[in-house]
Amino acid sequence: MTAQPIRQQKLTASAAEELLALILRGDFVAGQRLPPERLLAEQMNISRTSLRDGIARLEVLGHLEARQGTGVFVREPSAAHLTQPFQGMLIRSPQKLADLLEFRQMIEPEVAAHAAARATPEQITQLHLCLERQESARARHVKLSDEDIIFHSLIAQIAGNEVVMLVLETLRSLMIQLRNQVVGDRPELTISEHRALVGAIASASPQAARQAMLVHMGSVRRHAAPLIHPGEDNA
Repeated sequence: MTAQPIRQQKLTASAAEELLALILRGDFVAGQRLPPERLLAEQMNISRTSLRDGIARLEVLGHLEARQGTGVFVREPSAAHLTQPFQGMLIRSPQKLADLLEFRQMIEPEVAAHAAARATPEQITQLHLCLERQESARARHVKLSDEDIIFHSLIAQIAGNEVVMLVLETLRSLMIQLRNQVVGDRPELTISEHRALVGAIASASPQAARQAMLVHMGSVRRHAAPLIHPGEDNA
């Protein structure tokens, strides 16, 4: 593959950054179709080639979607697309993966504490239903990855902060993809720790919920150790 000339790379990056700034500023909103290429290039005072390259870059990052025959549309942000730029970086850099796990350990205990302070009886019932589905999956020898995402997302939802929900969903989606490639499930331990979390939240004890999540995050980091230190035994 022929590498882009340095000048063209800079023009492409500049076009992508400028277009992303327009999206973030609200000039183009989710679901909206971008203006025709010629008009948009004139408005941004760039070449159509640079605009096309910039649009292609934002497609890869999940901000735009090209629909054949209808145009280019702004996408609603999603965890699945937010993880794409990080996957290769984390696979190539075990230290960044270690930092990601440490970040989760910094954030999620406080999320659990907030959930314990705010959970309604209906939400606690939902948590118990999550545990029942996890037990069912374990009995059927089905990986808990999907149920794990649902469980932790529900705790973040109960905590009541939408930014935290998006960030944690993004990080968990990425961790599940990587973990399934290298490390087998430990469903009994996972469910046991989840049950302790639900008990702490149900008892409206922020301190107990914080501690239960700290224990759980410690297990997650040990579980992911082979990703960070390939070849080492994860006893």
